[in-house]
Amino acid sequence: MTNRKNWSLVIGRWSLVIGLLLAAAHCSVLPALASGETFSLVGHDLQIDVDSRWAGCGQGGYCPVRVRVVNRGPTRTLTFRIAKSYQSVVGVRQTIEVPQNAALAITLSMPMVNFSNSAEFRVEESGGVLENMKHSVGLPEANVADLGRPGLLVVAPGVVDLQAFEDGATTFRQTAGGTSAASTSGGGYRTSNCVAIPANSLPSSWIDYSGLDIVSIPLSELNKLPKGTRAALIQWARCGGTLLVTAVGEVESASGASAMLLAGDSTSTGAWTWAEPQLADRDVAQIVHQDTSGGVTTISTPTTGPSEWSRETMPFRVADVGFGKLVLFRSEPFPGTAQDWFWLLKSVGGMSRWDWGKRHGESARIGTSDFLLFLIPGIGGVPVVMFLVLITIFAVVIGPLNYFVLARRKQLHLLLLTIPGVALITSLLLFGYTIVAHGFSVKARCRSLTFIDQAAQSAVTFGRLSLYAGQAPSAGMQFSRDTAVYPIWPENEQFESGQVDWTNSQNLTSGWLRSRTRTQFLTVGHRTERGRLEVTSPSAGKLTVANGFEWGFEPLVVANEQGRLFVGKNVPAGASIDLQPATEKELKDVATALQRHPLELPTGLANAGSPTANFWGPPRPIRSAIIYGYGYGTASWHHHESLMEIASVRLRSGAVVPGGVRAESSPVPRTFYGLATQTPHIELGVLKVSEINSLHTVMGRW
Repeated sequence: MTNRKNWSLVIGRWSLVIGLLLAAAHCSVLPALASGETFSLVGHDLQIDVDSRWAGCGQGGYCPVRVRVVNRGPTRTLTFRIAKSYQSVVGVRQTIEVPQNAALAITLSMPMVNFSNSAEFRVEESGGVLENMKHSVGLPEANVADLGRPGLLVVAPGVVDLQAFEDGATTFRQTAGGTSAASTSGGGYRTSNCVAIPANSLPSSWIDYSGLDIVSIPLSELNKLPKGTRAALIQWARCGGTLLVTAVGEVESASGASAMLLAGDSTSTGAWTWAEPQLADRDVAQIVHQDTSGGVTTISTPTTGPSEWSRETMPFRVADVGFGKLVLFRSEPFPGTAQDWFWLLKSVGGMSRWDWGKRHGESARIGTSDFLLFLIPGIGGVPVVMFLVLITIFAVVIGPLNYFVLARRKQLHLLLLTIPGVALITSLLLFGYTIVAHGFSVKARCRSLTFIDQAAQSAVTFGRLSLYAGQAPSAGMQFSRDTAVYPIWPENEQFESGQVDWTNSQNLTSGWLRSRTRTQFLTVGHRTERGRLEVTSPSAGKLTVANGFEWGFEPLVVANEQGRLFVGKNVPAGASIDLQPATEKELKDVATALQRHPLELPTGLANAGSPTANFWGPPRPIRSAIIYGYGYGTASWHHHESLMEIASVRLRSGAVVPGGVRAESSPVPRTFYGLATQTPHIELGVLKVSEINSLHTVMGRW
C-alpha cells in the first residue's frame, strides 16, 4: 500500500513537471504581451512610481518611461537614471529638485537604437545610488525580422480586444510581401506591438510617441487631455504618425470640430482636406490563417460578423495632417474584423505609412546599406595607407637604419637619444598630417525637407545629417526636446554606447559623435514657425510675395488660389517681389535644382574596380539579421523610400502636400516650395559647423 502511494506521488510530481514544460513550450510560440511594466520603490521618505508600458519602438523611436515621485522629506535634488544592466543600452538621466511634501512627474525618453531590451532604473542623490532604490526595467524588443507590424497604442481605461487588428495587419503585410521567414515559420518568438493604456499615462512630448505607428483615442478622452498632451499627439501626427480619433458621431459635423480641437486654431482647419475611403477596397482582403504548429498557411474569403463595422454608412474618413494622417471614426472600431482593419490600413497608405522603417527609410536598431550614399565630399575615413607608410618608415629608421649608422660611427650609446627623438618626430608628423588633412573643426552635410503650415504656425523638418568631427565637442551634441534623433550607422555594425541628459535639453553627452569618425543621423523636428509668406494677387496674371521668413529662397514657386504656378528665381529674406507665371522651362530648372547633391556613392566608391569599393563591398539591397536566436529576417528599408524622399520626388512636379490627395500633375492651390538659401532653423547638434553640399528644401501652405 505504501509503495502504491509512493509511486502515485512520483507520477504526480513528474506529471506536474511535464505539464509545466509543455506550458512553457506553448508560451514560447505565442505572441508575448507588450513591453514594459509598472513598479514602485519606497524608501528614504520617497515613493517612486514607474510605468514603462508602451507599444511599438521595434524599429526605432523613443520609449517613454514615466516616473512619479512623492517626497515626504526635506527638499532634495535627485537624479533619475536608466543605465546598463547586463545589456548595452543608451544611458538616460534627468536631475530635478523635489520640494518637501511635493509630487512631481517626469518622463525619461529612452532612444531605442540597438537590440537591447532591458536596463536598470536607479534613483541617485549626491552622486550615489540610494539603497534599495533600483529596479530592472523592460524595454521594447527589436522588431527587424517581422516587417510591417504596426505599433498601435490604444487609449482606453480597460482591456481592448486587439486580435482582429493584429490579424488584419498580418494579412496586409503577407499580401504585400512584408512578412519575413521568422514570422511565417510557425516557431518564431514575437512580441506584441499593441497595448492599451489609460489616458493619464500619456506623456506630453511628441517624441515620446515617435516609436509608434498608430494611436487610437476616443474623442471624449481627447477632450479631457491636458493641452500639452493633446498638442503632443497632433505634433506626432504632423511628423508622420497616424492618429485615429474614435466615437466622434456624425463624421461630417465632427470633422471641423476635431480639426479645431487638435489644431487649436479654427483658421487652420481649412487646410485639412478630407477623403472618403474606397468602398471597392473593403471586400478585397483574403484572410490568411497561420497554423503555428505546422507552419501551414490557408486562405479563406472574409465573412461578416457581429463585430463588423457598419455597412450602412461610411465608418471613417481620412485627412492629411502634415506628413501624417488623421482618421475619424463614427463609432468605436474595436474589435472589428480582420477585413475591416485591412481596409483601414490600406486607406491610410499601406506599409509605407504605418511601418516605421518604411516611413523613415531606415531602422534605428540595425545598420543600413545606404550609409555610403550620404558621405561628406572630401572627407575620407582614417588615412590607413598614409599611416601605414609613415609607420613602416618609422620602423625602418628607428630600427635597422638607426643601428647601422650608429654602429659604423661607433656611437651606439646615442641610441638612448635617437630612439626617443625619432619617435617624437614621427608622432609630430602623424599629428601634423591629421591637422592638415581634417583639422579640429566639425564638418556637416545636411539634406532637409521642411513643411510649413502657416495657418497653424507649425513646421515639421526631416533631416538627413552627416557629420565629421576632427575633435569631438567636449559638451557633446545639443538638441531641443522637440527633435527626435535617430543614429544611422553602416551595415553589419551596431550602435555601441551613448548617454543622454534630459535635465535642461536633449544633451547627447558622449558616444554619439566620435572624433574622426563618419557619423550620420536622421532627425525629425517640430517647432512653432511664425514666419510666413504674404501672397497677394493684384491681377489674374500677377502674384506679389513678401518673404517674412528669416531665410531667402532661390528659387521659389507659389501656387495661387486657382492652382496656377508662379516662379521667382531669387526671393531674399524680408523682400517683396512680383512673381511671373511659370513656364515649362522654368519649372524644369526648379526640378533640376531640387535634385542637386543627390543620394549617391562617391566617385571612388562608385567605381567597382577601385580598392575602396572592394574594401567596403558593393551596397546590398537586402539586409539579413539574426535576432538573438529567434530566427532570420530580412529588412529592405532604404532612404529613397522614406516619407521625406517620396515627398521630395512629388515636389518636383508641384505636389506640395506630403500625404498627397491629388495627382502629382495637379498642384495644390495656396501652396509654395523652393530651396532655402540658409539653414531654416535646422538643428545640427553642434554650434560651430561648416556645411558642405547641404540642400534645404522648404514647402508649405500659405
